[in-house]
Amino acid sequence: MRNLASIKKIIDLTPIENRDRIELATVDGWSVIVKKDEFKINDLCIFCEIDSLLPQKEEFEFLRSKKFRIKTMKMAGVVSQGICFPLSILPKNIYSLNQDVTDIIGVTKYEKYKESDEEKQNSPTKYKSPIFKFLFRYKIFRKIFLKKGKQQKGFPEFIVKTDETRIQNRPDLLNYDYKYIAREKIDGSSVTIFRSKIKRKFRKPLYDFGVCSRNLRIWSNSNSNNFWNVVDKYQLKEKIELIQQKYFPDSNNIVFQGEVIAPDIQGNKYKVKEPDLYLFNLIVNGKKINCITAKS
Repeated sequence: MRNLASIKKIIDLTPIENRDRIELATVDGWSVIVKKDEFKINDLCIFCEIDSLLPQKEEFEFLRSKKFRIKTMKMAGVVSQGICFPLSILPKNIYSLNQDVTDIIGVTKYEKYKESDEEKQNSPTKYKSPIFKFLFRYKIFRKIFLKKGKQQKGFPEFIVKTDETRIQNRPDLLNYDYKYIAREKIDGSSVTIFRSKIKRKFRKPLYDFGVCSRNLRIWSNSNSNNFWNVVDKYQLKEKIELIQQKYFPDSNNIVFQGEVIAPDIQGNKYKVKEPDLYLFNLIVNGKKINCITAKS
């Protein structure tokens, strides 16, 4: 998981042309505009990542016009990604390099989220009329109307939602004598596909296969469902079963995670004519697996 606010070192400071009050600091792989003379090279600072949402406190009041959100900005011809604060805003203590201070400051992650059509179809919250709210109090109504309660089940608790670490936060990885492949993080809609063991006492276990969006399990399997379309397109139900049986026979669950792109997702920036899928995580029993280990 990402550390939204952590202790980092000022690696470099660069003047900004025609600006006397600000300069450009380098923190890990990020460039951040800071006040001139506020930091020196090798100073420790608090670095808050892009999409950090700062709490409404006096020391962050200057961010109110930005709704306390940290995002990429351009000023004086340079790009700034993140924000730096002196350690003095923290409670008095001894802090170390790379220490996570997200909870100490009260930083949360900004989520720009739009409920998909598939999620709307699967969420009981769409029934907002007073009559439905009244009837939903009764178990028998929920059981009948919600098809035995399936739609009430949200994102599986044993799976961590996707939140991948940016390489800019781990420049140390580039110091190792490895060969790297640069890959693009596709800007689509998050998808999680899983197969999990349902244990039954004194009986052979069953397996649950599921498909999820960013926040909900998607039960509907229709032609208009982008998530299920890509599952059927690549026969992922059969393939995830095969991988589990062949490579991880003793596992309780196996998970694929990736991004779905489609003509009606994110303005179709990839100009596709049909839904497609890009996978980036293979997780077995909660542990990410290097896909090479699963290669025949």
